[in-house]
Amino acid sequence: MFSTKKHLLLSAFLAASTVQGHMIMTSPQPFGQDTLNNSPLAGDGSDFPCKLRSDTYSYTADVLSANTYHVGDSPLLSFKGGATHGGGSCQISLTTDLTPTKDSTWFVIHSIEGGCPTNAAGNIGDDANAPDPTTFNFTVPDIAAGRYTLAWTWFNRIGNREMYMNCAPVEILSKAGSKKREEETSVSKRADFPEMFVANINGCTTT
Repeated sequence: MFSTKKHLLLSAFLAASTVQGHMIMTSPQPFGQDTLNNSPLAGDGSDFPCKLRSDTYSYTADVLSANTYHVGDSPLLSFKGGATHGGGSCQISLTTDLTPTKDSTWFVIHSIEGGCPTNAAGNIGDDANAPDPTTFNFTVPDIAAGRYTLAWTWFNRIGNREMYMNCAPVEILSKAGSKKREEETSVSKRADFPEMFVANINGCTTT
């Protein structure tokens, strides 16, 4: 009986640690905030991209308004949580698919090599709702105006080999504020950007 109780307590502790750990993107504001958890993507890739679930791509008008940027803007990239796993490397990517699938094409607009989501030797706390004191900015490149899905991806430096991914709806306006979209120009400009790095799911692992 005692061993069983110890096992149950250990299981509960590990579950609680999982819930309390890791990070969530807070800016840009992500999709499906009511159900978005802070765990990594499933190792089998079943929830790639964007942590697929029943309401993955739900959002309010206020979220899209907050995530509306002009070409040349430098939006804030921020997080909450404490299990930063010694930092790591992050990318900000976009796709023109508004409800991305595993077949969507993503192009990288910003990379952070080391020190993301924070520059720390290990974790910075155990409060899942605590703001990460480290923030970043990324520049909106000269791409066609219109709606996109943005992805923040993170590969942690310490711990299990995992891939984290949060997604957000964004609206990109031209420098003049026009929402006019030119598809041919958009495709041409997207070709100048690298593809999003994907690993630690579906059997492809980093070291």
